[in-house]
Amino acid sequence: MPEKTRYGFTLEAWSAGKNQARDFLIGRARERGTTTYSELCEAVSAIQLRPYSFGMMAFLNEVCAEEDAANGIMLASLVTRRDTGIPGNGYFKFAAGLGRETFDREAFWRSEIERIYAVFPPEE
Repeated sequence: MPEKTRYGFTLEAWSAGKNQARDFLIGRARERGTTTYSELCEAVSAIQLRPYSFGMMAFLNEVCAEEDAANGIMLASLVTRRDTGIPGNGYFKFAAGLGRETFDREAFWRSEIERIYAVFPPEE
């Protein structure tokens, strides 16, 4: 029986990548910062994702869904496009699917960032 994979990566590597992404994003949250899709790809060594790929979108959706279930936040809100400074369209579609009101995209995104910062305060 063939090994199960996610976008060509073993489930073990995919899970390790999500853990790396979560740790990286929590670090950014504690610094009160954001990151780009490219920076996140560089920070995740367990798998090699490309920015703006379907694999990246699925990866971030899983990170968001898991953090939403655990903490009521969309942790991938911290991942932004270099050219616009906000997340891409897929982020907002996924947020709407989670029941978030995304009519005013920028206002929604900024409020989600503040919610993340509240969950992960700076370390002293």
